[in-house]
Amino acid sequence: MNTPTESSEAEELSFGSDAPRNSWLRSWVFAHRRLLLVSLAVLVLLGGSGGGAWYLRDLSRRPLSPPDGPWPEQHGFAVGLCNELIIGGPACPPAGNEAARNPTRIEAALRAITGVTTIRFLGSATIVLSQSELEQMPPVGQPEGVWTSRILDGTGLGTPHLATATAPGNFAGTVSRWDDYARVAEQVVSIPGVRYVAPVVPDFWDGKADVAIDLCSPGPGLVCTGVHDRSVTEAQKQAIVDRLWDIDGVEKIYFEDHAHRKKVREHFTQREPEDATTVALEEMTESFYVKLTDRRAIKTIGESIKDMPGVHYVRTLGAA
Repeated sequence: MNTPTESSEAEELSFGSDAPRNSWLRSWVFAHRRLLLVSLAVLVLLGGSGGGAWYLRDLSRRPLSPPDGPWPEQHGFAVGLCNELIIGGPACPPAGNEAARNPTRIEAALRAITGVTTIRFLGSATIVLSQSELEQMPPVGQPEGVWTSRILDGTGLGTPHLATATAPGNFAGTVSRWDDYARVAEQVVSIPGVRYVAPVVPDFWDGKADVAIDLCSPGPGLVCTGVHDRSVTEAQKQAIVDRLWDIDGVEKIYFEDHAHRKKVREHFTQREPEDATTVALEEMTESFYVKLTDRRAIKTIGESIKDMPGVHYVRTLGAA
């Protein structure tokens, strides 16, 4: 049997040398190199746009650092009255305790001091102390514009013992120029019935934010959200921020850490009398401050955030 000869078509299907075709391809690529480079760049941008968009979105949702200013002017001071039930601090003689029972006479003496512009009697207030904690909690009759967790307001299960106490009446005043404060304070403490006078640090965030969210901080006997939370964790902070961004009307979220609180305290207390007490840095809390496009969102924030782990309490800034 004769063996069939291979056809010319079989030769054309050979995978041997293909120099002419490669030469043509190189010529085409060289002639269209600019178009190919542009197309490649477009593909790279399209491929990375998804990840880039998510990165930019994540970056825009991170809390901002506190603004540099403006710094509010300092004008305020507080006047505490004598009370025989107070333990610790400067003591008053019996005559001073008796004089404190007539705040109207003390108010008249305060208003007569040159440089004093306003005086307001605040009366007594009920405070709540948790175990050995020394900081003031929101009053039992919770004021409008303050939201506390169920643990803090005593309605949650497993709430540690909360002790209540009544703070004596006091005055809030202002001076026309802060340079007058030292002289005014010297005259105030000479009034019978006055236990102490101290400067009031103005709120750095006045006009810069609408809501403050004070976070849990470490300290003995601290009662916070959850069961016995101590210091807020990074995961809890992120959960709070994510919840805030889900609320309509949130424009900006600032985070104030210990360093900024120290900066504010030092800015306003550098001319404070040497014997004035100040809170140690490690005892200060951290806070989120929220700027809104619509203050009607304040209540929504308070109700949504107050029971989240890591939240101490939520409070309105400015007029409630």
